[in-house]
Amino acid sequence: MRILLCGGGTAGHINPALAIADIFKANIPNVVISYVVTKNGMENRLVDYPKYVIDIESIRKNISLKNFRRAYKMLKSVSNAKKIINEFKPDLIIGTGGYAMFPVVYAGQKCGVKTILHESNSVPGKAIKMVSKKADLVFLNFRESGKYFSPKCNVVYCGNPLRKDFDNLNKLESRKKLGISEEKVVLCYGGSLGAEKINEMAFNFVKDVIRKEKNIRFIWGTGKREYQKIKDKLILEKLYGMENLDVYEYINEIADKISCSDLVICRAGAMTISELSALGKCSILVPSPNVTDNHQYKNARELEKQDATILICEEDLCKINEAILQILNDDKKRTNIERNIKKFYNKDAKKIIFRKTMELFR
Repeated sequence: MRILLCGGGTAGHINPALAIADIFKANIPNVVISYVVTKNGMENRLVDYPKYVIDIESIRKNISLKNFRRAYKMLKSVSNAKKIINEFKPDLIIGTGGYAMFPVVYAGQKCGVKTILHESNSVPGKAIKMVSKKADLVFLNFRESGKYFSPKCNVVYCGNPLRKDFDNLNKLESRKKLGISEEKVVLCYGGSLGAEKINEMAFNFVKDVIRKEKNIRFIWGTGKREYQKIKDKLILEKLYGMENLDVYEYINEIADKISCSDLVICRAGAMTISELSALGKCSILVPSPNVTDNHQYKNARELEKQDATILICEEDLCKINEAILQILNDDKKRTNIERNIKKFYNKDAKKIIFRKTMELFR
């Protein structure tokens, strides 16, 4: 079986594709997998599979010469995707969202290749919706997402598939692997590209608390866009290099770092919530205000109603230092949140995707 993966722009689109690939590799010994990436996309760095490259950029809403060039690239990319399909000859194309996915899935449907989609967010992206009607299967993380799709779509609710890195993790074993002792661990990240407001909060927390509280280890993923600026600020304040501070541009071994943590501060994207729920982690969620239909706030609010997280919006980040210290010092509350968030994870997501997909080939 030959599978072509596509989906990129952020880790939230890339990781589901890789997780789905894991289950096919585990069940089909001779499977051949390739990934279509964009020239400067994050998937270029995160994907280990053989790659095909297409030159494409997202189209904005405004009217400009640059946007016309992007539209031209989009049209040209469909033709390039057909060439990739003719060369690789996939039996199946798997798309997980992002503008880079569209030309590959669209071209595959034109060429008669079976296509499946996975949407992790509560509000589907435009690319997914545009190719959903002709997809053989559309897998969803949220049941409520079904209302955005045509009744003609073959929709299946399955939850979010996670990579095998998240299977059977243990907090103590993760700490041992990472060389972390018994101190309280706070993990903070704003997504693969970074988040300015979260980074500002994190810097102030390091300056006001971590400098003094040596029994708290702070693991901080700044994101690609802000890493150098943050590093320079830390050096200026003589904070960079402290024993209880780890600063990264991008957090590798994310599963072990979540597993070893007592508290995670992050955005409220669907994949992030699935990772937190799979590992049963206490979190402070800071929803991004710059997403479609404010879906991150809705995600976080649903968890908050079930006492499965602490929700703090960007405009209230001035209160976060107090919230962090309070939750670190309240073992009973933290344990309760950890127990409640586990209810939001469907451990059978990958099995459902594999079973339903293989039914297409029978």
